[in-house]
Amino acid sequence: MKARTIRLALMFLTLFCAIAIPARAQTGNAQDMLNQYVTNLQSNPSDTALREKIIALALTMDPPPEVPAEARRHQSRGVAAVEDAKGPGDFKDACNEFQQATTLAPWLANGYRNLAIAQDKAGMYDEALTSLRLYLLTRPSSTDADWAEDLKSKVEYRKERIAKAKEEENSPQAAAAREQKSFEDLLRKIDGRRYSYTNGIVSYVIDINGRFLTEGQIWPPDTGPNQAVHPGYNKIVSIEIQGRVTDYSESSQFKSEQIRFVTRFTISQEGDTITRHISSTSASFPDQEMVYYWQR
Repeated sequence: MKARTIRLALMFLTLFCAIAIPARAQTGNAQDMLNQYVTNLQSNPSDTALREKIIALALTMDPPPEVPAEARRHQSRGVAAVEDAKGPGDFKDACNEFQQATTLAPWLANGYRNLAIAQDKAGMYDEALTSLRLYLLTRPSSTDADWAEDLKSKVEYRKERIAKAKEEENSPQAAAAREQKSFEDLLRKIDGRRYSYTNGIVSYVIDINGRFLTEGQIWPPDTGPNQAVHPGYNKIVSIEIQGRVTDYSESSQFKSEQIRFVTRFTISQEGDTITRHISSTSASFPDQEMVYYWQR
């Protein structure tokens, strides 16, 4: 009886060793694999697929892999950055800390949770959705999973709202409204200004009054008798300003040819100059261009 008991004990011991030793070996293999995955992630932290592999592997390990002290340090620094945050830029600092924590310990559930919160506050909505997805892969409790799904819905809404605002901002209507506002601001800026150009004898001037541009000439006092011009100021034309570029046309008979002249006034971006360009339908009159400068 005693011999039989000893044989049974040896049999159970042998069976236990057969099971326990492979289990320890499997745990060691998992740790080695985890270490290699984490090392690979260091060189490419944006490899989300690798993070998913690491999370899946860590869930199979008993006990769970230990969180490095450096990862815990970055977690604490990230929490401090969130607590002290005054604006989106501060939340980006928190994101950097949590990102480092989840790169050192890619299975760290709270790291992804905190990272998603900071990314949401920083307006990094795509990144926040990725962090929430990784957080859910860590198998949080049902309450925490519900929290993650709730935040996901909020982030998606904010992302869609920003996308819609950008779409509206880039619409033709919005572009036209910005252009009109820019034009109105320019008119207010140059109202009352006089621009001039001189060819050494006569001074050409452009006066801006409200929405109207008036071109004229100033002839010197010793100008001889002339039916077309007189000494002093002579008005040439007054037109309504249509935009930075304003055209007006007129026709004139020259010998036997009816010629159409087109004058284009272009106001510079800053409003410091106005360029007048004249073109015609006749080869007898080549294009002319003059630049009028604001007389400060």
